[in-house]
Amino acid sequence: MTTGASAVTAKTDTMANALGAATDTSKTASATKKLSANFDTFLTMLTTQLKHQDPLSPMDSTQFTNQLVQFASVEQQISANTNLESLIKIQKLNQTSSALGYLGQTIETVGNELPLQDGRAGFSYTLGEDANATAIVIRDSNGKMVRSLNGEMTKGRHDMSWDGKDQYGNTMADGRYAVEVVAAKSDGTAVDSAVTVMGRVTDVASDETSGTLLAMSGVVTTLDKILTIRDTASLAKAN
Repeated sequence: MTTGASAVTAKTDTMANALGAATDTSKTASATKKLSANFDTFLTMLTTQLKHQDPLSPMDSTQFTNQLVQFASVEQQISANTNLESLIKIQKLNQTSSALGYLGQTIETVGNELPLQDGRAGFSYTLGEDANATAIVIRDSNGKMVRSLNGEMTKGRHDMSWDGKDQYGNTMADGRYAVEVVAAKSDGTAVDSAVTVMGRVTDVASDETSGTLLAMSGVVTTLDKILTIRDTASLAKAN
């Protein structure tokens, strides 16, 4: 016959698994189902042991009392995670709804992926110190260079605009490109640079991992990367 202590503690590993599942808010439903099944099994084992216990050496009630407390604790955590999961969904929905206000707006965002829209693309770069030479390279989605430009060399921020044409004057199709800024001092030492891009928001979506996403003709960004809402007319003259 199985002793009270060993039978009760036999459920510890199973409960630990249920607790692990409960910490993942995407698995609260399965965790609740699993905990319920474990609890039913626990009560069946406990009832059987109580029926067959030795009257001269009764079971220590402390063991199964502790187990009942643990079951209650896990159940409360699963309930809390279920409520948290609901709140997260509501927050994401509200965030996406609020982001609809960006539709049609031209935003400035961190990154070097450059949206070409209506034959024009705006971006900026900031140099950490004066440079002796600054080269700007624009590449297509396959990484092929389509245009190179000479940039400003002084420390600070510089706004620029690309007219959507390649090195030979051919008009490129709207879509996603990338801008690369390479600056160096006279001794060849690289100068740190940071790039931001401008684009008109054409779509708003929601992703389970990244949250609310804003699309700009193939370039996707998140709300936390938005720096400012830009006036398209204020962008620098096309180069």
